[in-house]
Amino acid sequence: MEIARAVSDAFWSTKVWLPPNTTWEDIRPGVRSDVNHADYRHLIYPIPIAAVIIVLRWIVERYWIAPIGKAIGIKSTGPKPPRPNKVLEAEYNVNSRLNHRTILDCTDR
Repeated sequence: MEIARAVSDAFWSTKVWLPPNTTWEDIRPGVRSDVNHADYRHLIYPIPIAAVIIVLRWIVERYWIAPIGKAIGIKSTGPKPPRPNKVLEAEYNVNSRLNHRTILDCTDR
């Protein structure tokens, strides 16, 4: 437990994160009424909101965008595999670092 405390203290060192002559107590929310610092507790809101947006996007894509795409004739297929090219494969087995010109010559044959 002492190791975890030492690592935490080193990570949150005031020399790293804060300007000179400032402590964590100085910037704690609510210490001074004339200074309004960001409250670290507000960081809890973006994570659930992001999860909601991701789920909403999945729902919209699956139940709204995909049916519209199918209705207008867009096929939901993945990329096609390349056609076998024995000449290009043989050339690659000889030298795996082919330049563009060699590749074009092999595809023309």
